[in-house]
Amino acid sequence: MKKPAALLCIFVLGFILGLGIKFFYETKVFKAYTWRYKNPVILNCYGPDFSEINFIRAISYWTMRGFPIGFYEHNPPAGLCGERDLEGFIILRKATPGDLSSSTLASTTRRTSGTSLLSAEIIYSPNSFNLDLLNEHELGHALGFSHIEIEGHVMHPEYSKMSSRFWMP
Repeated sequence: MKKPAALLCIFVLGFILGLGIKFFYETKVFKAYTWRYKNPVILNCYGPDFSEINFIRAISYWTMRGFPIGFYEHNPPAGLCGERDLEGFIILRKATPGDLSSSTLASTTRRTSGTSLLSAEIIYSPNSFNLDLLNEHELGHALGFSHIEIEGHVMHPEYSKMSSRFWMP
């Protein structure tokens, strides 16, 4: 009876240690994850009112900094938009009630394996995608960057303190 309990204890401790290492990596190391499937594909599942030109500007922002995108599909097939965790894809969605707090403009969720990105999902509050630099900031998260507390950096956690500057510290 002691052996199964010890193995369970070791498993739980290993799992907690792994989560701690991942948390440390995401919060202390300002380095992008790498996409397992080379250049991710972006699907606009937000809907037709999402600004294509604003998002293409965000893609250009990151492409010029060495983070290429496979392609952007503004009107993807409905079947793809119903899927979750499509490997190799970044999916843009409109928030539904309860997805975001009232003060949150957008949120990005990444699915990873080690330090490799498998997929990402960006959820926007209605019409927040029109705000300057918000698409660049959220796409930065989808590409693997975390927040950085340097005023004027595009990855600053406070919208009012962001600018278009980006550099690797």
